[in-house]
Amino acid sequence: GMADPNGYGWAITKSLAEAGATIVVGVWPPALKIFETNLRRGKFDEDMMLADGSKMIIEKIYPQDAVYDTPDDVPEEIKTNKRYAGLDGYTISEVAAKVASDYPQGIDVLVH
Repeated sequence: GMADPNGYGWAITKSLAEAGATIVVGVWPPALKIFETNLRRGKFDEDMMLADGSKMIIEKIYPQDAVYDTPDDVPEEIKTNKRYAGLDGYTISEVAAKVASDYPQGIDVLVH
């Protein structure tokens, strides 16, 4: 996933950035705060360096839990879990709607 620079998601994202893609990611809610903190503190800076010497830019980060298609699918114990506290709109349908709203021109590729 994207929460760790050692995963396939990171490698795919970095390759897309090398090709000039605008990078927008979804991060599993329990890992979101850690990911954002590590990103802000520069812990991924070395892993974000592209071949041309520039740094990969992550334009937008969405909380995303791909286990749930709609809000009705999310069990109460997840909704009330402290790692999901303060988050909404993390189901597949909600993230898709946010992406459609934020990028009305559309997107070229989605990797999960």
